[in-house]
Amino acid sequence: MKWNTKAAAALGGAALLISAAGAPAQAITQNDTYPETPSNTPKLPIVNTTHGSDHIKPNVLNPHPVCNSLEDRRTTVYKVTDNFSPVGTISATNTTKGTIPLTQKLSKTQSISIKVNGSQTETTSINGSGSKDGGQAGIAWSLAKMVGGEASYELSWEVGQDIGPYDVPAGYTGEATYGFRTISMQGTQQFCKANGTWSTPTAWTAFVPVKNEVRVKLYDKPSDSADAATK
Repeated sequence: MKWNTKAAAALGGAALLISAAGAPAQAITQNDTYPETPSNTPKLPIVNTTHGSDHIKPNVLNPHPVCNSLEDRRTTVYKVTDNFSPVGTISATNTTKGTIPLTQKLSKTQSISIKVNGSQTETTSINGSGSKDGGQAGIAWSLAKMVGGEASYELSWEVGQDIGPYDVPAGYTGEATYGFRTISMQGTQQFCKANGTWSTPTAWTAFVPVKNEVRVKLYDKPSDSADAATK
């Protein structure tokens, strides 16, 4: 009888261990929210806040507001991409024994303009309505300059404009791809709510021209075209 009692106790203990092992773990859910800021970009994030007054004013809903209702706007940029946007390519293969120039006059105009989207609705009018005088485009233009680009509202390659000349050595093919250097920005925008606190951030993007650019490749074998050095 004693043996049976001990055996039953042992079996009971084993069943308890199996039950504990089979029970699902109690998971703890964690939500981490933070700006998508590259660690190797010390200039980000950029926070641009516009104020309608020179100080923060208490209001009937909040004696200690962080912003002025219906006056203050905030744009935060947390990701910036430097791009080359090509619009055309000219090429020449040099079958002579000397150097020849790679050059061409453009037959049509190519242009590019600043673009801003993802703003709040027109009723809240974040940072303006898209004008160049401090509005949506103005904010994008100024922020692009802060990250290292001489921003422009519009750039173009004009009819009759020369591409080149670029020297192509004997036996080589030269390619000149012309286009625009641009900066793309991603971020958020907020407005100051009636109680003097910031609204929930909404997505904001901007595409800003920086300069006309030409990239030249030289190669002596077609298979080397993709790996040719770009000037």
